[in-house]
Amino acid sequence: MIEKLKTLLWFSKRINYWRHALALVARKFYVNKDTHTLRFKATQWASNQYVSVEDALISIGLSNKNTKIEYLSKSLIKQAQALAKNSKVVMGGAGDLDLLFAASKLSSAHKALETGVAYGWSSLAILESISSLKNAKLISIDMPYPKMNNEDFVGIVVPKSLKAKWTLIREPDRNGIKKALKKFGGNIDFCHYDSDKSYYGRRYAYPILWKALKKKGVFISDDIQDNFAFKEFVEEQNLNYSITKSEEKYIGIIYKD
Repeated sequence: MIEKLKTLLWFSKRINYWRHALALVARKFYVNKDTHTLRFKATQWASNQYVSVEDALISIGLSNKNTKIEYLSKSLIKQAQALAKNSKVVMGGAGDLDLLFAASKLSSAHKALETGVAYGWSSLAILESISSLKNAKLISIDMPYPKMNNEDFVGIVVPKSLKAKWTLIREPDRNGIKKALKKFGGNIDFCHYDSDKSYYGRRYAYPILWKALKKKGVFISDDIQDNFAFKEFVEEQNLNYSITKSEEKYIGIIYKD
């Protein structure tokens, strides 16, 4: 009870987070779509389909067998690892950097949007992939972890040399996505979803982001094994998707053709 009161106090001090807080309260009255049983079934579904990054990119039509796939340089990763050691807070993992970098590079992303930053590993991969492109930009949305005081360390692995093309919106998805899309003029060509991974959080954000995604754009969602939100979305929309695996977690990728 004390921890819940602390969380309530944390949200009460941040007026831009109130819509998100109300959504969290409302979910208490919804059917639970994030049960252990459903997570197990969703994991099985993803596990039965995952392929390598190379095969995933070919499967969705973003590359072919003759395409030379580029990956994030080991020297940049080493530099980022050194920066991460300066964080006083433990946050989320790196995700599939190879997939992010390669997909962004192959699609020549200019208007990239991501939700969920933490250390900034995915931001690093996307920013490096667009570093040589004129007028390319990444807008990231991140709500700090409640009560963890991690605000000062969000995006810590992104070096100063890459920050010129980066805008960080420190708000929950419900406000942040709207603001990011407005900055982009309503459309994007690359999206990485890694924020509210609950079933209802994804079902809220996926349609908005997909609608804003231009043709030939790429949509990537992390941790799709948590629930059936990704599965339901691609099946309802009849989308061509692929799945990769990174550190026992599954990532979904869709190419909007």
